[in-house]
Amino acid sequence: MCSPLPALLTFALSSAPGPAQETAPLPRALAAELGTSVGLLTGGHVLDGGHSRDTYLANSTAARYLLGGFTLDGGLLSLLPLGDAGPGASTSLTARLGYTGERWSVVGGAVLRVGYTGEPLLRLRPSVKGLYRLGPVALEAGVLDAHGQVPAHLGAAYGPVGLAYVFPLGGRAHVDLPLAARAGLRMEGFLFQYGDVLTSLLTVGVVGRPAASSRAGGSS
Repeated sequence: MCSPLPALLTFALSSAPGPAQETAPLPRALAAELGTSVGLLTGGHVLDGGHSRDTYLANSTAARYLLGGFTLDGGLLSLLPLGDAGPGASTSLTARLGYTGERWSVVGGAVLRVGYTGEPLLRLRPSVKGLYRLGPVALEAGVLDAHGQVPAHLGAAYGPVGLAYVFPLGGRAHVDLPLAARAGLRMEGFLFQYGDVLTSLLTVGVVGRPAASSRAGGSS
């Protein structure tokens, strides 16, 4: 007669809990990313009395970090004047907090600008950005976005391409070109008229994502 012991041992081993397995993260409307870019800005200094002839070398860094759904969004923009006229060099620091769900994301905070030769030395302004996904399309809106350089924008992105209307009269666009599994080349620019000042910015940079994005077309 066969002993039931081997069968009991097999059943006990198969039903015993194994080592903890990693659970897949919930899908989010945006993924964490880190990017840096360089470009040329004309006009600029929204609400600060800049002139269309003012030209700057722009160097920016932006980062987005997600802890669960809680989102930290930050950036640094340095402007170096390429002429003697107009405002001098400045640095803008953006810090925004918010939440990113499966289909939406909202962050809000402030932009602190330090004008090394201007008056006043410090300027602090609010900054808000939101996104909502409808399938592969992402609807985007923001106030004093892009390191505080864009007054307000409303647009949409499909995959790696995004277009937006900039208030009061202008536009904004970006395109992401893949370089590797978690890195890409981003070209971004905007052009708008604010009062009697025409402002434009064109940048080229590299964006990396520490984890594979669960959504396509996430923009900064």
